[in-house]
Amino acid sequence: MKSCLTFVAIVGCAIGYGFSVIDAADAESAASDTSSVDSTKAVIKDKSPDGKFALRLTPGEEGWDTAIIDAKTKNKIIDLENIAVTGDEVRSDWMRRGGYQSLEDYGKDATLFWSNDSQRVAYFNESRDEHTSSVYFRNGDTFEEVALPELPRCDEIKNEDLKYLETVWYKVTPESWLESGSLLATFSGEWRRMNGETGAKAMVGCEQNITIVFDARRHASVAKIENPLEAIGQKIESPNGSLFLEEIDVSTKNKEGERQIDKEVWIDSADDPAKRERLPDLDEYEESPRALNEVSISPDGNWMLVGVHHGSHMSSTYLFHRKEGLKFEDVFPKESFDNQAWKFFSKVENVPLSKIDATDDFPEQAGFLDWSDDSARLLIDLHGGLTGKDTYYRLADYKKPGVSGWVAYFNTKTRNFELSDRLRKNNKGARKRWRMNGDENAPEDGFILPSAERIGHEGPDAPVGERLKKYEAELAGLVKHRESQLEGVDRAEFQKKQRDWRDELEDDLAKIKDPQKKLGARTRRTWYHLDEVRQERLPVYEKSNTDETKHAQP
Repeated sequence: MKSCLTFVAIVGCAIGYGFSVIDAADAESAASDTSSVDSTKAVIKDKSPDGKFALRLTPGEEGWDTAIIDAKTKNKIIDLENIAVTGDEVRSDWMRRGGYQSLEDYGKDATLFWSNDSQRVAYFNESRDEHTSSVYFRNGDTFEEVALPELPRCDEIKNEDLKYLETVWYKVTPESWLESGSLLATFSGEWRRMNGETGAKAMVGCEQNITIVFDARRHASVAKIENPLEAIGQKIESPNGSLFLEEIDVSTKNKEGERQIDKEVWIDSADDPAKRERLPDLDEYEESPRALNEVSISPDGNWMLVGVHHGSHMSSTYLFHRKEGLKFEDVFPKESFDNQAWKFFSKVENVPLSKIDATDDFPEQAGFLDWSDDSARLLIDLHGGLTGKDTYYRLADYKKPGVSGWVAYFNTKTRNFELSDRLRKNNKGARKRWRMNGDENAPEDGFILPSAERIGHEGPDAPVGERLKKYEAELAGLVKHRESQLEGVDRAEFQKKQRDWRDELEDDLAKIKDPQKKLGARTRRTWYHLDEVRQERLPVYEKSNTDETKHAQP
């Protein structure tokens, strides 16, 4: 049995969405099946918020079978999709459609989207074509599927003759369960007009955000359809909330006069968006940065370390200081911050500059670690080989000697690099931490890099447990703040990213038996993730004069 979620009167189920239906007998059979799969072969992920359930993917020659399981016992609660239900014909069709795809990959990226109370879950498997998404409600000891509604037709194809539309691709993707119990999903698809037109003129696409509501009897209906806002760039907020660094897509022309999309980087006031200044051009390049890798802004908002990607295997970091208002200046206008950092390393460690691995004029980037609370010290680390060779193929062939986690301060008061006793102690093990497998993270031995010291408050670092509590508190507050800055699908994607990070962290830590090593690994990874969230890119939307929200009548 199967039901079909469709765009009404398009081409029925041919370009709609099917949802596999499990009847009461099937549900009872699935619930009574207590078999478990060898954990070395199966993948268990997407745990429910209450920790009781999870998704299990089991590999086979015809792709991956999926099921909701009891997270503790690993017993199957209900099949979501298996070869006995779907048949190999469905999976083989998927492989032929993709051309480049292997049958063994079918369903390997399937995922679950849980409601906060763990009572509702949406299953998504992009491989399924007409069986893209399903929704299940908990019913006692099992989960039962809920039929989903038909979807109104996209504006883009309302006036098309359905006899002459050929489906290219489509999908309905669950995004998040709202506090109201509604499901937020996105629909996207593309069709080809079979009326003699060719090329881009023959194609028609559609992208919409859909809110599905469920009544007391679990009957679903479409409450709202919205056209997604068009993002024209990304922005990063300073820790004190006073400014944003924006990377905006702009239309320009190349030397041949052909139009192309380039990027501009602006510094905007948070209080008055009309107040803005361009990030200064870099002297060694004709144009402003093409792509921002990372941006780390000081707590007082007066300094920013900007990582820039210039091209294949060519990245560098630049330090900017606020001159006045929103105008910032490059602290080292004649070379990158990375070059200055490695020169300091060379002097301290008595290593010739010619021995520091580099690609052309690009040594390995200095990694950001921390700002001191008073913004007086920027803590960075260096990771790279000391063989004197070109690093173009470095990741495939790490060779000794090298250093990993070699740390230093840049003092913003004196504008010089410096070390403290805390950093010197850390750097004694930098060469031992250089490893052959290309993993830049410290080994799971409890090691954690030092935190930044305020000037005049140098000394031993706080105990690891205290640092972890501090980082977790900061992370929780920052995640809540970021959620408040995002809406709809953007917020849902951010929340899912946080859940995935937490699940991966707990799964990895479960493999570490030693309590001290586990504590160190948790602290280190929480610290790094805290910085990732600080640098979370917020969307910059193009202003629209039209009302893009429509209330649907399913």
